[in-house]
Amino acid sequence: MPVQHNAPSSGVRRRGRPAKGTPAAREAILGAALHGFSRKGYEGTGLREIAEAAGVDPALISHQFGSKFALWKALVDEMAQRLAAARRSIEALHGASGSTRERVCEGLTHFITANCDIPELSKFLSDELSQPGERQDYILHTIWKPYQDAMLPLLREAEADGLLRHNGSPELTLMMVMGAIMLPLLMMRRQALSNHAEAELSRRLVSDVLPMVMAV
Repeated sequence: MPVQHNAPSSGVRRRGRPAKGTPAAREAILGAALHGFSRKGYEGTGLREIAEAAGVDPALISHQFGSKFALWKALVDEMAQRLAAARRSIEALHGASGSTRERVCEGLTHFITANCDIPELSKFLSDELSQPGERQDYILHTIWKPYQDAMLPLLREAEADGLLRHNGSPELTLMMVMGAIMLPLLMMRRQALSNHAEAELSRRLVSDVLPMVMAV
């Protein structure tokens, strides 16, 4: 089930047994968890706060997930699942027809737009990746490594053809792309953006970031 990315509603809470165990309840909990963790961090967000935002009883979170860390891992798994379609599109470019430049640019476009499609993802990742430990390791294994494994073959082709700027390594190039999109996403999304503004931001990041890493 997809994670809800918008801020949780401040309206009437939807408590009660009817929601227990339903996909809608799980989706609401994961959406509220993403919103809370991306705003206040893991340590600053409690299960009661998440339950309040999701409109469920705190006991339901404990019943479904067991602990805050287990809920956090379920959220990371859900985001990895959301990103998997873009990763598969990148993998499909391995050995496909078209020039190396075309396939690398298409792969990087999938990579950039996938990160743009989850508004809270950049803030969530920047907080967690800055703190060594079990959570950082889990994100690197669950989200970053699959993307890296998908993109590196294309970037190595680009390196062999002399298409990377400044003769950069494929690994460093991919990290530079991630850094180049995360800061604009963090700064531009300090306030809610309209759907049109979100689409324009994604388009601008693709058009501006690709020339930073691809040689003319």
